[in-house]
Amino acid sequence: MKVIVNFSGGKDSTVASLEAIKHYPKEDVILCYQDTGAEYKGTREHVIQIANTLELPLTILEPKRDWFEQVRHDAFPFTPAIRKCTWKLKVEIYRKWLTNFRRENGLGREEIINVFGIRGEESISRAKLTEWGYDPHVGKIWRPCIYMRGQEVKDRVINEGLPLHYCYQFSTRCNCWLCIFAKKSVIRSYIEANPHEWEKACLLEDEIKKPLLGVHDKINDIMKQGRLF
Repeated sequence: MKVIVNFSGGKDSTVASLEAIKHYPKEDVILCYQDTGAEYKGTREHVIQIANTLELPLTILEPKRDWFEQVRHDAFPFTPAIRKCTWKLKVEIYRKWLTNFRRENGLGREEIINVFGIRGEESISRAKLTEWGYDPHVGKIWRPCIYMRGQEVKDRVINEGLPLHYCYQFSTRCNCWLCIFAKKSVIRSYIEANPHEWEKACLLEDEIKKPLLGVHDKINDIMKQGRLF
């Protein structure tokens, strides 16, 4: 049996990792991080730090094209209706890796538990999910945080002596900084501190001639709405 935690470095997947080693032998637990190329700066280092602290093996997956390269290739941004970001940059590469992992280790679909640190209070659709589930593409799914509250998982991380990702200083979620569901204030806070990222995004918008976030406001417009302008 292997327990694979889809690990983002956020508070929820950190608690999911803690629950995994609480309920299963530590030697059977693996962390898997999918780097989209548009993560908050330093996220990979944070993920590695948590993995080392928990003494868990870590697999880092990267898509053939990262977030920026995929948008450039498609000449079209990701939108809430066209969420290729999640599919192309996370789901697809995880499924492919998982298939190879099973084959290389001689494991059947039922011998792997896929752990996801999602919570029901995050959205209406997630509120309908149960703790245990099954996906024909990956097999068994365990959502140990599904009934937990945001403050509860944050307190758990702190009480365990683990660091919280710095993004929680200005955001309630740890995701891509260019997430199509991110609040403008969150994006603005990040790019004010990371002007190089802002410039990179603006150049891509100019290249494809469309707003990256699939809304009327371009990245440059969002920046202008902030306190620096």
